[in-house]
Amino acid sequence: MKNINKLLLGFVLIVSTSVFAQEYKYGKVSKEELTEQSYPIDSTAHAAVLYEKKHIHMSYNQSQGFQLITEVYKRIKLYKKDGFDYATDEVFLYHKNSEDEKIVGLKGITYSLVDNKIVETKLKKDGIFKNEHSKYYDQIKFTMPALQEGSIIEYKYKIISPFVYNMDRIYLQYEIPIKKLDVVVESPEYFIFKKFTSGYLPIDVKESNHNDKVTLMSRTRTGGGSRGALSSTTSMRSLDYKVNKNTINSTNVPAFKIEPFSGNIKNYISSISYELSSVNWPSEPIKYYSTTWEDVTKTIYKSGNFGEELKKESYYEEDLKAVVSRSENQTTKMMKVFNYVKNRMRWNDTYAVGTSVGVKKAYKEKTGNSAEINLMLTSMLSSVGLDANPVLVSASNRVIAMFPTVDGFNYVISRVKLADGSHVYLDATDRYALPNVLPDRVIRGSGRVISKNGTSQRVDLRPKKSSLKRYSAQCQVDKEGVVKGKFNVRHMDYFAHDFRVENGAKDDESKVKRFKKRFGLDEIEEYTVKGINETGKGVSESFNFISYDQVESIENEMYFSPLLFLRDKENIFKSSDREYPIDFGYGFTNTYMVNIKIPEGYEVVELPKSGGFKMPENIGAFSFRSNIANGMIQVVVNETVNVAFLPSEYYLTLKEFYSQVIEKENEQVVLKKI
Repeated sequence: MKNINKLLLGFVLIVSTSVFAQEYKYGKVSKEELTEQSYPIDSTAHAAVLYEKKHIHMSYNQSQGFQLITEVYKRIKLYKKDGFDYATDEVFLYHKNSEDEKIVGLKGITYSLVDNKIVETKLKKDGIFKNEHSKYYDQIKFTMPALQEGSIIEYKYKIISPFVYNMDRIYLQYEIPIKKLDVVVESPEYFIFKKFTSGYLPIDVKESNHNDKVTLMSRTRTGGGSRGALSSTTSMRSLDYKVNKNTINSTNVPAFKIEPFSGNIKNYISSISYELSSVNWPSEPIKYYSTTWEDVTKTIYKSGNFGEELKKESYYEEDLKAVVSRSENQTTKMMKVFNYVKNRMRWNDTYAVGTSVGVKKAYKEKTGNSAEINLMLTSMLSSVGLDANPVLVSASNRVIAMFPTVDGFNYVISRVKLADGSHVYLDATDRYALPNVLPDRVIRGSGRVISKNGTSQRVDLRPKKSSLKRYSAQCQVDKEGVVKGKFNVRHMDYFAHDFRVENGAKDDESKVKRFKKRFGLDEIEEYTVKGINETGKGVSESFNFISYDQVESIENEMYFSPLLFLRDKENIFKSSDREYPIDFGYGFTNTYMVNIKIPEGYEVVELPKSGGFKMPENIGAFSFRSNIANGMIQVVVNETVNVAFLPSEYYLTLKEFYSQVIEKENEQVVLKKI
């Protein structure tokens, strides 16, 4: 019996060791991996990275010197169809002047289990696409073939880059779990990098070094001319150096959980970045690469597609004379120039901090990217005597840079400083924009205003004023519990701006559908919308409605929430904790005013009491007022969150606040038959 137990124990130890020390090799997938039905640690995962290896190092090329090599190998298990999105990946290749990055050795395989046999389908050329992503980047995009639930995909490739100073951010976490992750970053001792980490997972970077050498070849020419034939001699010498090595080995990395009001999650996912600080070649002075914001500002003003474009004026001078007079006050001039550019130009949906076709051509063709339109605007504002400067923006889709660099920005707006010292931010790409009313892509980002004298300053683009949305319903409940009435919602401030952006081009039927979906209304008639084209004013929507399921009737009593369909049924903040901030975009107040006519033959026996509560530090408040007058139940509710951006330490406070809101809004009115 003891021998049997020893054998069993030995078997368990062998299996455990083999699982823990599992090696992943391209082209070799096991049936055990393919038959796995769910990820063992997180059964909710639709997909999981079984293994990822990333090796970043420098290789010496005799003709080009050191090159940056990035080798990637990834294996992903697709448990459900919802995970098929992870079978598509993209690589961005940077190019500048005559130098460019190249991708080599891209290949992939999809493995599926068919009739208990492993079927392999290789990635072919027709599944790989190359697109021009921007002026400086090409996109290589590929989708793995023959997908089915339970498939495993794997692919690998190598990127060769002459830009040794430009190491991409390395992500150590995804929206799906990672079973095993190996990252190695190696660089010769002559290249000194600074490390920056982000996210909320512990990152264990092991540092080591080892010896390496390169063979340098030089050629010397002698002779020639009238005294002899031209000859050359080639000499070879070895250069020994140390390689600094960073290693990150992670197992069972949890998926990054997307919460409500997350903003750009890539700002919070665990990652590591390397910035080239200096290069110190033997017998040569140290060359420093780390930049300051002053360096960035000077560089961008010297660039041909930014600073030089700002100086150009001749292409619009005559047209602008007919738009604005120099004798007008600052605000009038600003508004006339702003509206002129906004109405003339059409944004081509391209984010950029530099011009592509140039401001002159963009002006002529009446279309351009964000830099062309807003550099044009800034130039015009300056030309009429206003103190205007461009603002570089990390838009909501760009990861905020961890160190001073132009690459951290992908958008441009304009700022005007008025005589009273106040600042006005303008974005002429947005047809619905107003002074200090910027699109969502801008306010959820980060900005830095830059001046010609080389100074710069980080600026907060979040609205300082809360926006208002006011709901009102005048309705009655019949004896069968059917609710009929008139409904109105008025969108103000940023709510009005967002409504125009989201619904300005939609027909009335589409607008009605969103109310039916959100509130569960059965019938909507006589829908009207007012103010949608009156930028700067509120937008009002009105309609008549019928709802059959807002009231619960039991014998001689009726039960319903005094807010009816306007109440929140559940708390959107469900997690027990949260490690990253809550991004509302802007502060807001929702006001609800509901009047319900009491059906004939019924009386109110229970009515939720008036009351309210607040969050600390004036973060937010909730108030509920109820009353009965002239045969009507009258309810007024105010829900306010004064902040646009809330640090994670306030999450539990916010969650409890909304739990109280839900509880109060779902208290019941009870009507009893007389």
